[in-house]
Formats: sequence, C-alpha cells, structure tokens
Amino acid sequence: MVGTDQEVLVAGIGEMVVTNNPNAALVAYGLGSCVALAIWDPKARVAGLAHFMLPSGPLTNPPVKFVDSGLPQFFSEFRRRGGDLRRAQMKAAGGAAMLAVMASTLEIGKRNAEALQAALGQHGLRLHNSDLGGKAGRTVQLEGSTGRLLVKSVTSVSVL
Repeated sequence: MVGTDQEVLVAGIGEMVVTNNPNAALVAYGLGSCVALAIWDPKARVAGLAHFMLPSGPLTNPPVKFVDSGLPQFFSEFRRRGGDLRRAQMKAAGGAAMLAVMASTLEIGKRNAEALQAALGQHGLRLHNSDLGGKAGRTVQLEGSTGRLLVKSVTSVSVL
C-alpha cells in the first residue's frame, strides 16, 4: 500500500494526523467498528485522517476518540494547516459489525457511522464517498498528493 518514498503518518485509535506534505500517506490500520474520516483540500493540498472509536463522549486525550467531541478538534487542526472545509473532499470507511453476538445489541459500528454523518450534517458538510458498515475490518490509506483513499479488507480492495 505505502510507497517507499512516502512519509507515513499513522492515525491510531482515537488519533488524528494532518499534513500539508503531498508526499505523505496517512494510514489507519485495523478499523473494525471504528470509523476513519479522510479529508483532503485539493487546492491547499492539506490531508487529514481521524480514527474515531465511539460515537459520543467528552473531549479526551486522545483527541478524536469520540465522533461528537473529536470532530471539531480535527477540523480545527485541518484549518490550522491551511485546509478549507468548504472545498475539502471527505471520505469515510469502517463502522463494521465485528462481534456477531453483541452486534445486534450494541451496534457500535453502525452507531459510529451514523454519528459521523450526523455530525458532518451539523457543520453543513457531507461525505463525498464512503465504505461503511458490513462485517469486515478495513485498513485505509489517504494519499496526500491526490486525495485518493485506498480501502483494503480481507476480501477486497477499493479506491474512494
């Protein structure tokens, strides 16, 4: 997935990475019920990736553990690096139902995906593309130069 000449920035669970380095690859490994939001400004060439764990909760460290309190932090860092939300492309992946026994009662993946879409709507924003739900975990990679989001699961590879 990652090229040898690229800077690799990893967004762990509850973490975000934002860069204006077009040679960077932003990666979130092992998304299960977690949701990754990729944001890319094609003019400023600012890229960001957030790895949200749960739909709601207080602002914590790590800063984007929760969708509702973490999204404004992510947007703030994106703008600080020179990104403009009005022209940014937003893509999301994850939100899988990973635990079949508990999936019907907790539905964390589904709740994460719904929370992300609702939170974006509150900011007057929407996803340009997504790969949400299902039962398979995913790894995502955002290319800083193109805004291309590569989504890889055990059974498939797709580009958003």
